[in-house]
Amino acid sequence: MSQVDIPMLRASAVFAARLVEAARQYGDASYQFHRRVNWSQRFDQTFYERETDCFLADPDAYLAQQQRIAPQVVDVFAQMLRPKQVAVAVLKVLAHWLFEALGSMANRGIRLRGTAIYRKCYVDDIELVFAPDEAGVVRAVYPFPLNMGRQWRYLRFLRRKGYRFKLAGNPYLAADLLRLLWRRDVRALQRLESRAQVRHAHQVRALGMKTVQLSDEFDIGSLDFARTLAHLSVHVVNSAHGVGKYFPMHAYQEFHVITERQAQYYHAVRPCRYVLRTLNDRAALPASGPALANAQGIQFVFLSQVFEGVTQVVASNEAVVMQRLNAEFAGSAGIKLLYRPHPNSHQPVVPQGFRLLPGLDEVNGHPGTVFASFYSTCQIDPAFKGKKVLVRGHLIYPEIVFDEAETILDADGLMAFVHEQIRQHPGLP
Repeated sequence: MSQVDIPMLRASAVFAARLVEAARQYGDASYQFHRRVNWSQRFDQTFYERETDCFLADPDAYLAQQQRIAPQVVDVFAQMLRPKQVAVAVLKVLAHWLFEALGSMANRGIRLRGTAIYRKCYVDDIELVFAPDEAGVVRAVYPFPLNMGRQWRYLRFLRRKGYRFKLAGNPYLAADLLRLLWRRDVRALQRLESRAQVRHAHQVRALGMKTVQLSDEFDIGSLDFARTLAHLSVHVVNSAHGVGKYFPMHAYQEFHVITERQAQYYHAVRPCRYVLRTLNDRAALPASGPALANAQGIQFVFLSQVFEGVTQVVASNEAVVMQRLNAEFAGSAGIKLLYRPHPNSHQPVVPQGFRLLPGLDEVNGHPGTVFASFYSTCQIDPAFKGKKVLVRGHLIYPEIVFDEAETILDADGLMAFVHEQIRQHPGLP
């Protein structure tokens, strides 16, 4: 079977539908079946490899749901965990215990104030998907291991703005952790996670919450958390923080999606209202400054998708496109090449011929600004003001996650597009 890691294949609605179909073979009761789908998505690498082979054989047929090979999944709960996976789980439990202990001191005050909206947070992404100044909200900040520096900056932001917040964590049971250390299989990990999420839902309800706001479709325990809250008559609203798609089964009562593709991908286990929304536009058009001082010429901004742990396919595709742009346009009159790193990139390396773009003020409002990416959410974010284009590359198909209205070009088409923009906006010194 193929070992190629195709970006966004897991985000395909076809992939999700085939996963759901394959998981039915075990005849689980409905709740366990829903869990099996999500845990298979995370841990059944064999299923992913088979789907990769189907996709590589004929991508168009795959996306049109015309595969002749039936999908298959293994019994993921019987699968053994690698030592590293167990170690990561232990570190996660310890981090959540620490956050839970520190945050418990704020619980009495929350109950006394009668706060009704619980906003589950990790980093600043959440400020883009729910109204920052909404009344009656307490922000609960959970551990974010991908970038602790980013989380620390978010906590300082909350203190500076005066927003009410607390630290929070899942109440993992010591007995379940010991069981995981003894068994070291996916079933023990699922038990640890699910039981903590159910207990945590009861804790949140005990705080007097009527609504829970989150952006948690990437959290494998979110199904248990949201389902339990719904049974406790707490209204659960999830708002997608980007175009990515994660665990197919969910129990949100309201799901704010930012593309039609997302609504097609996710499967609600209880009644859910899908709402198509645009990303919040928090960046005003500058009244003056570099953006308007240079009223002509092109400022080409590449929005990188590369950060530690990302698939090598993305990194290699980005390198190819950067080299072509550098060879064709670096030093040319009429264009500036700018590089915007991914927020999770700790030590970004600026490609040759490009200049680092630390903020948007330099480019927003410029009539010749062009943003390009493989599949960045910025494509549909109005805070990024300019022409936008998605790039199709080797094994990268932006149409999997973006709707048909978006501009999608291959590398040759991108070069032609940039030349045309230069012709339309000449004169950059």
